[in-house]
Amino acid sequence: METTQALKQAGSTTEVAVQQTQALYYNAQAQLVGIKNNIHALENSICILLGIPSQPIARNSLEGQSFPTDFNQGYAVSLLENRPDVRKAELDLIQAFELTNVARAAFYPTFTITARGGFSSQTFENWLDTKSIFANFIGGLVQPLLNKRQIRSQYEISQANRETALLKFKKTMLTAGKEVSDALQNYHSQHEYILLKTKEMEAYQKATEYSQELFNSGMASYLEVISAEVNRLNAELSVANAEFNKMQYGIMLYKALGGGWK
Repeated sequence: METTQALKQAGSTTEVAVQQTQALYYNAQAQLVGIKNNIHALENSICILLGIPSQPIARNSLEGQSFPTDFNQGYAVSLLENRPDVRKAELDLIQAFELTNVARAAFYPTFTITARGGFSSQTFENWLDTKSIFANFIGGLVQPLLNKRQIRSQYEISQANRETALLKFKKTMLTAGKEVSDALQNYHSQHEYILLKTKEMEAYQKATEYSQELFNSGMASYLEVISAEVNRLNAELSVANAEFNKMQYGIMLYKALGGGWK
């Protein structure tokens, strides 16, 4: 604003340019008020989780935030057993089939989950086939001689419960795999989006510099300078928001994997 005032006093611009500059300044300040308010609310929420009185939370800059892994790789499906819903479905299945700890290894084959392909195994349709996995258990059943009808009814009910538990487990695994694949894809897409928006921001920064030089030499109006400044500011905000969204997708992946990726 001081520069615009000086240009007006020198006769290089008008009061319109001064007021427009002031409007841009106050608009930016108003956005900062909202951002600071959101920061304060988040700090209070974090303090509640930590069980401490409300206080400022030390944090790094956005550029200093990073994730400790390479998200370009797929993840073994066995990582999904960290998820509470998968573990519950697994325990229900174990209870239904009365499996031992040795047999549970068959629940988690060696496929991986990727951003574009989901489950990478081509044999997923044959996974958890009751005929292939539990044939030994069903084949080893001996029907008592007494109370045949009652025992048979109980057996049929037990069989139905086993099938239900199996289907629930498979559905839970499919849902978990979808969430991991979606999070990976969103993270990669956001990374590409940031690269493009960063180039856009750099172009607007150059446009701002060039328009200022043209204005100083009398070859452009101050309206062009202001327009370039507005575009640059909007581009910077877009990049910041995109970086935030990228981190959110990383957190979604961490959550989808049950709290880890190792």
